[in-house]
Formats: sequence, C-alpha cells, structure tokens
Amino acid sequence: MPLRTLIKGFKKYELPQGTARVDTDMFSDCRRLESVKLPGTIKYINARAFSGCRSLPSIEIPSSVKSLGDRVFQGCTSLTSISLPPSMKEIGPDAFSGCTSLSSIGLPQSLEALETSVFSACRSLASIDLPQSLKSIGRGAFSDCKSLSSITIPPSVKTIEESAFNNCGSLSSITMPTSVESIGGRAFQGCGSLTSITMSPNVKSIEPGTFHGCRALSSVRLPESAASVGDSAFRECVALRSVDLPKSVASVGGNAFRDCAALTSVSMPSVSEIGEKAFFGCKALNSVDLGSSLKSIGAAAFSGCSALTSVTLPSTVEAIGDRAFTMCTALESATIPKTATVGKDAFPAKTKISYRGGSAPQEKRDQPSEKKGFNLFGFKI
Repeated sequence: MPLRTLIKGFKKYELPQGTARVDTDMFSDCRRLESVKLPGTIKYINARAFSGCRSLPSIEIPSSVKSLGDRVFQGCTSLTSISLPPSMKEIGPDAFSGCTSLSSIGLPQSLEALETSVFSACRSLASIDLPQSLKSIGRGAFSDCKSLSSITIPPSVKTIEESAFNNCGSLSSITMPTSVESIGGRAFQGCGSLTSITMSPNVKSIEPGTFHGCRALSSVRLPESAASVGDSAFRECVALRSVDLPKSVASVGGNAFRDCAALTSVSMPSVSEIGEKAFFGCKALNSVDLGSSLKSIGAAAFSGCSALTSVTLPSTVEAIGDRAFTMCTALESATIPKTATVGKDAFPAKTKISYRGGSAPQEKRDQPSEKKGFNLFGFKI
C-alpha cells in the first residue's frame, strides 16, 4: 500500500529524524489528521503538503524550515493559529487560503512578499502584524478576510496589488506609508466599514474599482501625484460627501463616482475628460467646479443628478455626450460653448441653454445613408 494512502487513515503522524522535506501532496486531504510532528531537520514544506487537512488545529513549524510551498495549508479549516520561523523568506501563493478558523499568525521578519491569495478567505483573521522587511502585498492577499478590522502597512511596502483587501468588510482603518507607489484595481473594493483613508503621495493613479462599494467612506484625500481616477473607482461610496481632485488629475473614468448618493460637491480643476456615467445617480450633487481644461463629457455622465440646478461648461469643451445631463430634474440653466458637439438628449427639455459666443452649437444627429422615400412596386417616390 502506498505511504500516502496509509497516512490518510491516521489521526497522528510523526516524520522521522533526518527528513529534509515534506513532499508535495504528502498529507493533502488527510481529513482525519489531527496532529503532525515535524523534525528539526525539515527545510522545505512543498506544495499542497497539508492542503485539505480539515481536522488539523495546529502545527509547529521547526526553525529550520526555509519555505512553504503553494497552497500548503489551503482549506485547513480547523487551523486556528500558527507561528512561522523568523528566518523564513518565502511563502507560496494560496498558502493559507480558505483557513477559515485562522485567527492569528506570526509572520517571519525576513519576509519580503505576500504572494497571491496567501490569506484569502481567512475569515477569522482579525489582525496581523506585517514585517518591516515587506515590499509587496500580492493580488488578493487578504481578499474576503471578513474579520480583518485594521492593518498597518510597513514603510518598506512599495506595491499593493489588485484585490489585495477586496471584501474585507470589517476593515475600518488603514495606515498607508509614503513608500507605496502603486495600488492595484479593486484593492479595497467592498470594504464596507472603511471610513477614511489618506493615500501615499507617490501613488500615480487610482485604478479601476479601487474603492468600489466602500459604503462608509466619507472622505478621501487623493495624492497630488495622481494623474487619473479609473473606472468605478469610487462607485457606490454612498457616504462620500465631497471630492476635491488635485490639479494632477486629468481624467475621470466611466462610473467613477456612480451612485455616490451623498455627494454634494465636486471640484475638478484640471480634468480634461469625464467618462460615461461618471457621476450617474449622484442625486445630492448640487455644486460642480469643472475648471478650465475640460474637453469632453461622456454619455450620461451626470444623468440623475437631480439636485443640480445650473451648470457652466468651460470654453474648452468640445463634446457633450448623449444624455449627459438627462434626468437632472432641477437643472434650470446651462452655459455651453458654441463650438461643442452636443449629443442626443444631452439636457432636459426645460433647461434654458445659453451659448458662449452667441450661436447654438452643433447637435449630433443620426444621418440617414440615403434619402428617405416611399416604395411602390419597386419604384422609389
């Protein structure tokens, strides 16, 4: 009988002295296993070595261990705590993903990277101390850690990758050092308890979906280095009351602030492009400062902004998209440049339009490919 098949029936197992590694899949899916003793000669614990060991509540990792492989403890749903040797330098992707009972872990102080989904769905993990050696937090590293309430990112970290803290519903605060240079898309998406955040001054863009669904976020200060706000970056941030974009921001993506129901004022001094539905459904928005650099307003960009009573577009505007201000039920007046191309149903019918320069701008219309006529027995009349 193969050793791995035999092990599956054990509740306890002790590896012999002199063993240098725990082989790939050695204990995977040993669902009855409750205790494993590793000798001090172990240096490597390979991929999936203990994955799916649902009854394993704890394990002592010898100080000799240098690395943990991919998905090494994935799905160990009874694992409550673990301490890793201080000299360990590598923990593989998904190493602890799905360890739903894991409430505490001691990370090695020499660790430089948290790999992809390393702690994803660790729903009992309330806090974690990140080592000062850490340089990057990988994609989905803490996604769906529902109990994680706060985290301090050490000043060595330069990169927070996409979805790093996605759906961390209890995360109410985060300290971000100036060392951070990039934050990936959806990094904090669904962090419904996050109330405020001050971002690193070195972040150059707010990526798509970064704060989507952060329903408690009432204020945010964007760095002066940011050049853009990506698609859906602040979508459904229903507590956000005001936004002052720095002069460095040149574009606001589609749906960027969509359904921010409490948003009352927006200042965009240097924005040249506003994407489709960027402020769609911002029903409390009554003040918009568009600056003097704006060139285009996307389709339905301000649709449903029912508190907006007037709008003045700078002379730089070249295009106003279809339905740009439709359903703005309180919009009484709008001043737009005569040279702008105006999309279909851009303004409510009752809105009084004034034109910079005196004459009406061009209205975008559907042009027929041929003259419309009436066919009678195959002849056009």
